[in-house]
Amino acid sequence: MKTDSEGNMYKNILVTTDGSEFAERGLVHAFKLAHSVGAKVTVLTVTAPYSVSGLPGGWTDSPAFIERFEQEWNEYADKSLARARELAKEAEVEVHTLHEVAPHPATSIIETAKELRNDLIVMASHGRRGLKGMLLGSQTHEVLTRGNTPVLVVK
Repeated sequence: MKTDSEGNMYKNILVTTDGSEFAERGLVHAFKLAHSVGAKVTVLTVTAPYSVSGLPGGWTDSPAFIERFEQEWNEYADKSLARARELAKEAEVEVHTLHEVAPHPATSIIETAKELRNDLIVMASHGRRGLKGMLLGSQTHEVLTRGNTPVLVVK
């Protein structure tokens, strides 16, 4: 791994959050690391788009329901990113926040890390979905196995 002129191997860190307690631990750890090495930090949250798959009998949800669903997800993402900004301020770290709407969070994380040229991704071991992945959260596991960027998993 390459280092900068001061010997720091991490210069551009991507941290993911879903607003969970586990994700907050990852944020705190990432901000401490970034502060100690002088790295830039981007915090990413990914929410799923509404799936218009239809209901039995050919029914679909009303446009008002879909709009409310999307509004609630956007509010949740805004709240998660606001909390990340608070924690970054406490850690004296400058942070950029992103909200992506994508059907596959892990793919979005991998693509964002590539686009931003991150040299580290920090993720919680589990997210909102709890222990679904048994030993690792499903999104964390997918980023670890499919991505090329080093991943720091925080318990």
